[in-house]
Amino acid sequence: MTSWRMAFRVGSGGPEMWPHCLRLGVAAITYSPLAEVDLSKYPQGEPKDLWAKLAPAQKYSLRQVAYVMKKGDVIYAKQGPNIVGKGIVEGRYKFDSKFRIIDDYDIPWTHQVPVEWQSNFVAVKMSLGDQPRFTVRELNENDLSELEVETKATIEKEAREGQTYTKEATFRRRNGALIQAKKANSDYRCEVCGFSFEQTYGPTGREYIIAHHIEPLSKRSSPSNTRLEDIALLCANCHAMVHTQNPPLSPERLRKLLHRKS
Repeated sequence: MTSWRMAFRVGSGGPEMWPHCLRLGVAAITYSPLAEVDLSKYPQGEPKDLWAKLAPAQKYSLRQVAYVMKKGDVIYAKQGPNIVGKGIVEGRYKFDSKFRIIDDYDIPWTHQVPVEWQSNFVAVKMSLGDQPRFTVRELNENDLSELEVETKATIEKEAREGQTYTKEATFRRRNGALIQAKKANSDYRCEVCGFSFEQTYGPTGREYIIAHHIEPLSKRSSPSNTRLEDIALLCANCHAMVHTQNPPLSPERLRKLLHRKS
């Protein structure tokens, strides 16, 4: 069994494809010269003219997904400065001919391995290993020991949200474990209208819902505790509607407006 750290970001600072991978149960990677080439139909390193267009780090990362990863391997998902997911590889490389994941540059993320992602993984703030330019990196025993220590320390901390941190702009930290706990104890239906993504879209929509902070974190003057009842689970439409006003509408208020129209 081999352990891997894998990032799912478009470029060095683009949007994250991790939510799509989590929802579909895959680990995915792409590079435009080979995005629409089913590598299972070619010997390793072919077509040579297209592989030649990749940088060395890109070649390495794509090879791990297409030829090296196997059933039973462990993948840790990297999102920015955090490790946000852990999954067990369920099989060898598969080419996604349905183009289920397409990034903002209209490039399909077709090179995939099936993964069973853990639903109760606690996000940890750490890069997990060096060589950040590599999308895929094999982990050693020291990496895994460091992760174990950081995970234990994270679990022991009280779930506090709203701390400010600076990276070209000011953001508010969100506690991923708290949101995961909220979703795990729900039926993944919108708390306002009752919409179910899974009922409407089938397996593609399984365990998908948007976590909404009823009191915006941006309104907090200092870090403070967040309870499960302070988070509402909403469908995309209702989430957009509560944010049509500032401060946002409460779920209760939006529910009354919806019933008034029905």
